[in-house]
Amino acid sequence: MYNSILQFSEQCSEKLEKVVNLILNGDKDINDLTETVQNEVLKLGTDIVEEVIEKVDQELKEAIDRKKYYTVEKKNKPKQLLDVMGTINYVRTGYEDKKTGDYVYLVDRIMGIEPHQRLTLAAAARTIEEAAESSYSKGGSNASIADNTSKQAVKELIHGLEIKPVSEELTEKKKIKHLHIVADEDHVSAQFWNNRGDLTKDKSGRKQNTIMPKVICLYEDVIDVGDEKHRNKLIGKHYFGGVYEGTAKNEELWQEVQDYIDDVYDEEFLERVYISGDGANWIKTGITVVDKAVFVLDKFHMMKYINTATTHLWDSVEDVKELIWNAIESSDKEALRDVTEKILRVTESEKKAKEVKNMYRYLMNNWEGIKIRSVDKGGCLPCCAEGQVSHILSKRMSSRPMGWSKHGCDQITKLRIYMNNGGNALDLLRRQKKDLIDLAKAERDKLTIKTLKIKQRAYSTIDTLNVNIPGIDHSNMDWLRGMINSGFKLNDI
Repeated sequence: MYNSILQFSEQCSEKLEKVVNLILNGDKDINDLTETVQNEVLKLGTDIVEEVIEKVDQELKEAIDRKKYYTVEKKNKPKQLLDVMGTINYVRTGYEDKKTGDYVYLVDRIMGIEPHQRLTLAAAARTIEEAAESSYSKGGSNASIADNTSKQAVKELIHGLEIKPVSEELTEKKKIKHLHIVADEDHVSAQFWNNRGDLTKDKSGRKQNTIMPKVICLYEDVIDVGDEKHRNKLIGKHYFGGVYEGTAKNEELWQEVQDYIDDVYDEEFLERVYISGDGANWIKTGITVVDKAVFVLDKFHMMKYINTATTHLWDSVEDVKELIWNAIESSDKEALRDVTEKILRVTESEKKAKEVKNMYRYLMNNWEGIKIRSVDKGGCLPCCAEGQVSHILSKRMSSRPMGWSKHGCDQITKLRIYMNNGGNALDLLRRQKKDLIDLAKAERDKLTIKTLKIKQRAYSTIDTLNVNIPGIDHSNMDWLRGMINSGFKLNDI
């Protein structure tokens, strides 16, 4: 480490001297100075890491305890890692385990570096965070300040993640009487199912390539934030979701919701859970899994069907809509049937008649979800399902033309949910490397690397850096003083 710092002080001093000279001559400015300093400091960082790793590798090779378990097979084997500071290049020693015959790089194991690892965790975390927000390509560009990684490497990183829910640390469970849930799905285009080119088409010639990732948002209350736009804010929100297909998987998704409620809320105090959505079967599955849950048909989808069924009535549209809403709010099936029949009597188009019947069928199929709105005011909070789909899913996966694999769509959905729940990409990676960390600890214990800790003093900056750093020490700034005194005047600026 001392060698890296000494080399940095000498080389950086020369470069700074040149840049400052050019600034004083009017050929460069502060931006050139900051760029030079940044590049040199980043290079110092990677140089220090390389020197430390190689020093540890050397000490391991010379350690007496190491010789009991491993024999040297190959020396100076190169390894490259991309870090946030830049690319780290170092050489290390390969060994054969005397007991198992396995080939290992002890310094990589001690440092917690996996055999095929190409990014440090910090660089991988930056990549993941950007890829979750924008694209794999931008994720690769964000991996490092000084370098980047490929789009394919980012894709493989995302696909390989094991994304577990964010756990909340509570001293005691929350006492909330009512919880609210909104649920919906997005429509995302698939590139292929199993292999490229395996997408089929329907009778109209359209590709059958829709993936439907689901999102569930649980919250405690809604408040008006008080701005000019009268926007609402969800209190205590928490997300769930992914690509869950089939009855069993849908039940698994809702069980995650129930497990979260069990962990966070006092079940004895909780009276009711309102599940709001468009009436899809997977959403209604929630009331069979989540305790104390009732289904509420959201107003957005009711309005969608009602508007479609009444647009042809021209001047009578608002009057008819009022009759429909009066029937809904009073839970009067007969009144709804009467107004539907009146609409059909004045509807000449077969297509519009079909839309009117679809409205009636939709409302009747979800009548219990409609009725709850009139008998239980707790089910009447504004529905925000479409907004949650846009925020969590569409913003990244369907707002622009792009194609996904089913696994990639599932991973990005879960990753965005994880991060919107307050999850940290670096923590996620560290949890996945727990086995490797445990292996590194076991290896250190096995080799009893106390000797390394003692020898580290030999290259500690505290004990060895008893020299003046050229260009930084006050007495060595003569080059700058001389440059200014040799003819540079204030009126030259």
